[in-house]
Amino acid sequence: MRKLLKPKWLFLFFWGIVVFASILILPNITTFVNEQTAMPQDATTSPKYQQQWGHGLTNSQSLTLVFNNSNGKLSKQQRQQISTTLAKLNRRADDYGINQLRTPTGMTNDRHLLRSNDGSTELALVAVQTSRADLSVIANQLNNAISIADLNTSVTSTDLIYQQHVQQQRRNLLISMLIGSLLSLIILGLIFRSLLVPLLNLLCQVVTLITTISFITNARLAWHWPLTANALSLAGLISLILTSLLTWHFMYAYWQSSATTAPTTVSLKILTLQYRQWALVFIPLILITITLHWTAFISLAAAWAITVALGITLLAVPPLNYAFTAWLGDNLFWPGTTAWPTRPRNLWGQLSKFGYWQPALGSLAAALLLLPGLILANGQFADDNLRPWRQNQLSNAELGQQLVQAHFGTGATAPITITLRAPQNLTQQQSLQTIDHLTTKLRAVPNVAQVISVTQPTGQPLSNFYVNQQLATINIDLAELNDQVQRQLQAIDTTLTTSAEAEPDLTKVNQQVTKLDHLTDRMTTALNHVVTAQTTVATEAGHVDQRVHHVNQSLKQTVQPLTTLLASLKNTKTYLHDLAASQVGRSFYLPANAATNQAYQNSLFTNISSDLSMTQLTVTLKSAPASAASRRTLQRLQAVTHDSLLATPLAHAKILTTGVTQQQHYQHTLIATHALRWLTLGLIIGIVVLWFGLRSLTFSLLMTACLTGVTLTSWGWTQLILTRWLQTGPLSSSVLLGSLMLLTLHWLMITTATGYRQSWLRHLEPAHLQQHFYTSGRFVCPVTMIELTYLLPLLLTTAPTLKGLALMSLIGITISNLIVPLGFSGWTRWANEPPAIATLWQHFRPSSTNR
Repeated sequence: MRKLLKPKWLFLFFWGIVVFASILILPNITTFVNEQTAMPQDATTSPKYQQQWGHGLTNSQSLTLVFNNSNGKLSKQQRQQISTTLAKLNRRADDYGINQLRTPTGMTNDRHLLRSNDGSTELALVAVQTSRADLSVIANQLNNAISIADLNTSVTSTDLIYQQHVQQQRRNLLISMLIGSLLSLIILGLIFRSLLVPLLNLLCQVVTLITTISFITNARLAWHWPLTANALSLAGLISLILTSLLTWHFMYAYWQSSATTAPTTVSLKILTLQYRQWALVFIPLILITITLHWTAFISLAAAWAITVALGITLLAVPPLNYAFTAWLGDNLFWPGTTAWPTRPRNLWGQLSKFGYWQPALGSLAAALLLLPGLILANGQFADDNLRPWRQNQLSNAELGQQLVQAHFGTGATAPITITLRAPQNLTQQQSLQTIDHLTTKLRAVPNVAQVISVTQPTGQPLSNFYVNQQLATINIDLAELNDQVQRQLQAIDTTLTTSAEAEPDLTKVNQQVTKLDHLTDRMTTALNHVVTAQTTVATEAGHVDQRVHHVNQSLKQTVQPLTTLLASLKNTKTYLHDLAASQVGRSFYLPANAATNQAYQNSLFTNISSDLSMTQLTVTLKSAPASAASRRTLQRLQAVTHDSLLATPLAHAKILTTGVTQQQHYQHTLIATHALRWLTLGLIIGIVVLWFGLRSLTFSLLMTACLTGVTLTSWGWTQLILTRWLQTGPLSSSVLLGSLMLLTLHWLMITTATGYRQSWLRHLEPAHLQQHFYTSGRFVCPVTMIELTYLLPLLLTTAPTLKGLALMSLIGITISNLIVPLGFSGWTRWANEPPAIATLWQHFRPSSTNR
C-alpha cells in the first residue's frame, strides 16, 4: 500500500482521474465549434431588437436559394420549373423548418429584388428555424430539394460559408496535428533510439489535449468567457508542441544524468530543475494571456484559452515524465544503448563566433534580416473568412455566392443594414418622410449601388407616393375639366344662336346648362381638394328658367363666375407646376389609398418590425464587403445617417449598423487602438518578468525589442508572399496574433536558454561564452525540429489562415535562430568591452575636475 502512495503512482492516478472526468464532461466538439462560428456581425445585433423583428422570424437562420442559367436568360419553361419547385418546397415547409419563403412570384417588390437585370438568375429567400450547428445539414437538404436539370442551383449565405470554412479549417488542422504528432514521435524515437519514449510522449499529449479542450469548452459553457474557434485551435496546437518539447527536455536531462544514481532521485531533481528553467518561458505568457482576458477585442480576450493550455501542460507533463522515469528507469530507452551523438560544432555556435569576432558586422547582419520585412509590413486585415480558398473547387455555397455577386452586384451577398429604433410609430406621415429623405441621401453617397427602405422597397421610389406625381395627376384632371367647360360653353352658345329665329328647344338648353353646372361643380371640387385654403373657387351657375327669356339672364349670371374660375384655374395650374418642381414636390406623401397599394403593404411587411417602431435600410455597395473602400463608405453612411436625422421626428432614434463591412471596420478600429494598447501592456509585463528572472533590465529590453522586430518583419514577409505573390487576399488578424504567440514561445525558449543565469552576462569569458553558445545550439536544434514537425503540415493546407500562421511562424523562427547568435554574442562583448566609438566619446565628455 505504501508503494501506491509514492509520488510517481499518485501522479499517474491523479491525471488518470482527471482525464476520465474530462472525457465524461466533454461536450460534442463539432456541435460546440459550430455554435461558436456565427458571422461576426451577429455579435453586434441587440437580442431585444432581434426578438421584435421579422414577424415570427425570431432566432431563424436566413439562406438564399440561387437558380441560374449559365447559357443566358431563363426561358419561360425554366421559370415555370422554378416556380413549381418553390411551391413544392413551400408545401413541405414543416419538414425543413421553414418559417418564411420569399419568391420572385410572391410579393410585388420581390419580383424586382429577386430577379437579375440580365434575366439569367432568380433568387428565393428562406428563413429556417434551426441552430447554427445544423445549418449545413439543412442547407444540404434544401439544395437537394431545389435541384433542377440544366440549371445551376445552390444554397448560400454568409453564415453558411463562414461556418463551412471554419469546419474545413478545423479538419485541416486536425490532419496537420496528427501528422505533426506522428513526425514528433519519429523524431523522439530517433533521438533517444527508443520505442517507449515516443509512446509515453503520445500518452502525455492525449492527457494534455483532452484536459485542455474539456476545460476550455466547459468554461465557455459555464461562465460564457469569450472564445473563438481560432483560439481553441491554437490552444490545442500549443499543447501538443509544448508537450513534445517538455518530454524531450526531461528525457534528455535524464539520459545525461549519472547512471549510478537512483532513477527516482534523478527524476525528482530533473523535475525541480525543469520547473525552474521553464518558469521564464511560461510565467510571462501566462500573465500576458490572463491580462488580455479583459479586453474588448474578442481575438485577444480569447487568449485565456492559451493560459489554460500553458497551465495544464506545465502541470501535467513534467510530473508524468517524472512518474515514467521513476517507474521504468533506463528501460525507457529500449532498445537503444547509446545516446544520440552530439556534434562538437553547430551553426548556432559558428554564427555566435562570428558575432563575437565582429560585433558591428553581426549587428548589421541582424538588422538586415529585420529591415526588409519591417518595410513591407502593413495593417491590412480581412477577418470575414468569406473568400473562396480554391477557385477551381468551389463549394455549393461558394458557387451561389459568386453567382449572386456576378448578377446582382459585388456587395449583394453582404449588404450593410442600418436599423432605426424609434419610440413612435414609423408608419406615420412625418416618420416616413424622414426615412425617405434619409434613403435618398444614402443613395447619393459614392460607392453605393442600391438602398432599400420602407418607402423605396425596390431601390427606387414609389412614384405614386410623392407630391410632384400627385400634383401632376391633379393638373391633368384640371386641364381635362377646363377643356370640357370650354366645349360646353360653345355648345350652349351654338344652341342659342341657332334657336334665335325658331322656337327655342328649352329641354335641350336646360340639359346643356345643367351639364355646365355639373362640370363647374367638379372643377370647384378639384380645386378645393388641392388648395384647401380656398373655401370657394367659383359660384354655382344659376338655375335656368324654363322660359327662353330666363336663359339669357341665367347666362349673364354664369359668365362672371366662369371667367373668374378659368383665371383661377390658370393661376392654380402654374402654382401647382412650380410646387411640383420644388423641394416639397419631391417629398414622400402618404395618400388616402395607401392601404390598397400592394407594393406599399408588402414593404411594410418586409421593412417594418411587428411593433411598427423599428425599420431597416439595406445598403448594397459596389465594392467587396471587406475592402478598404467599403469601410470608408461605411463611415460616410454613418455620418450621413446621423446628420440626416438631426432636427427631425427621428432625431432620438437609436441607430444600429450591422454587416460584414461594419464588423471589419470594428475589427480594424480595435486593432489600431485597443489591441495596440493591450499588446503594449503585455510587452511591459514580459519585460518586468524577464527583468526579475534574468537580473538584467538591459537584456530584458533587448529581448522584447528584438521579439517585436521579428514579429513585424515576419508579418511583412508573409503579406508579401501570400497577399501579393500568391494573391490569397488580405490575411486575417488571427494569423498575426496566433503567430505572435508561437514566436513569443520560441523566442523565450531560445533566449532564456542562452541568457539564463549565466556569469558571462557580467564578466566576459570568451572561451566560456563560445562553449555556452555551442551548448545552447544543441538545445535550439531539437526545439526547432519539433516545431517544424507541426508547422510544415500546416503550410501545405488550403486554409489561408493556417497557411499564413505556418508561414509567418516559420519565417520568424528562422530569423530568430539567426539573430540571437549573430547579435547577442557581440552585444555581450560590447556590454563588457565598449566599442571604440564609446571610448572616443568618453574623451570628449567634460571631466569632473574641470567643473
